[in-house]
Amino acid sequence: MTIDSTIADGNITAPTASSRRQPMDRLLPDGSLGAVTHWLPTQWPTVGGKKLAMLPADAFEQPAYKHHYVAGGRIAIYAAGCGFDHVNAAATGLVGLARRLKAAVHKLSTTTQTDLRMRSEELNKDHYAALTTSADGYPCSDLGFDTWMMQHILPRGLPLAGSPVSVGDRCLVVRLPAGMTPREFDKQLAFRMKSARLNSWLRTPDGERHCQYLGIDPAQLARGTAYGFNEALRRSAGEEIYFFRPKSFDADRLLRLAETIVYRYVTTPPALRRNISWRSRAQGTRSDFRPAAP
Repeated sequence: MTIDSTIADGNITAPTASSRRQPMDRLLPDGSLGAVTHWLPTQWPTVGGKKLAMLPADAFEQPAYKHHYVAGGRIAIYAAGCGFDHVNAAATGLVGLARRLKAAVHKLSTTTQTDLRMRSEELNKDHYAALTTSADGYPCSDLGFDTWMMQHILPRGLPLAGSPVSVGDRCLVVRLPAGMTPREFDKQLAFRMKSARLNSWLRTPDGERHCQYLGIDPAQLARGTAYGFNEALRRSAGEEIYFFRPKSFDADRLLRLAETIVYRYVTTPPALRRNISWRSRAQGTRSDFRPAAP
């Protein structure tokens, strides 16, 4: 597939596919275990939207930033994937979903844990995103969602000079400005990536059209997690599954989004910052995963 990706005029534009391809043309050799094996004409969403405005090259060296930035806590942005259990051949996890969808999807989020393996263990314990909807409309759990692994995030470009964001080992490392909580950064990042969120996209005309082409009910691809709290249970929508390729220009978009969040926080006077209360239901038991009616 011919890919033309343009970085110009302060924007990163989404790659466009060559019109020479025909629907269901094979992209990978027969027998390949890769996720995206065939080409489809669907225009996949991208984190940050089709065009992502970039900061000036000297943004973090300007007085408006340097005179107000005070280093705070450190967090990591990670991309995780899972699948192909060597014990149970039927357990394919997220890669199984990607193969059904014929698109690259990963879990994107942030963590304050410096050892990312601890976060992987938590995701495996929760079987994050295993919950979906069966063909008859009832909640069911897919196999393989206990093999989560952190992926390398490899932008093609570099962080801007003086950037508080750096490329770490299997993550992007963000040094937050003093006064900005990890949860606020996480929610701002999620807001800027929402156009590429799988669950939301499945309910759009593009998502419905794509699933119709594949002959799959979108509800059977939507993800959720069943969280246990001793004897209580909460089913939660898996809103951290995104269309994302960690070794492509998607990684550049993620890097620029993180830089923009910090830059705008620092250069906005405190009196003009929006004071948002990020209410969390993480320890509640109310369900927000809605399976289709049987």
